[in-house]
Amino acid sequence: MSVDIRFYTGNCSFSLRTVGVIFNGRKILVQREKNNYEYALPGGTVKFGETTEEALLREWKEETGTNIEIKRLLWTEENFWEWNGKRQQGIAFYYLVDFIGYSSIPITDEFISQMDNCNVVLGWMPLDELKNITLYPEFAKAELLSLCESTTHFISKES
Repeated sequence: MSVDIRFYTGNCSFSLRTVGVIFNGRKILVQREKNNYEYALPGGTVKFGETTEEALLREWKEETGTNIEIKRLLWTEENFWEWNGKRQQGIAFYYLVDFIGYSSIPITDEFISQMDNCNVVLGWMPLDELKNITLYPEFAKAELLSLCESTTHFISKES
């Protein structure tokens, strides 16, 4: 039985997430919930016994139906926020990825997640439009415009 690395205790929770950053020219793949216009980079929760890379390959296949290769680790993040009156903490690993072979992902339109969560919509966002949207993590807006060669660690605290 595979279990997500997600813990709940009292009024707090913790999760371990892995994320793929993929470009199509000057566009980036983002996701959002169907009736929401807050965006995130696609990925998911790591399961016990998985590495963050293994989890990313699994999540990507589940959500997009495509295979990817991991190029390199871009960022790590410790994230602290509140949601539904509960304190949240997470650690996330962000990897630069690319498609392996042919990708069936539409280039222009948004599309629904394959099998993992049909409430998730994915689509290509022009980098020029990032300044006009809510994107999590917030540091990604600036970082996506000029990727550093070295891995960067971020600590994000919601005020």
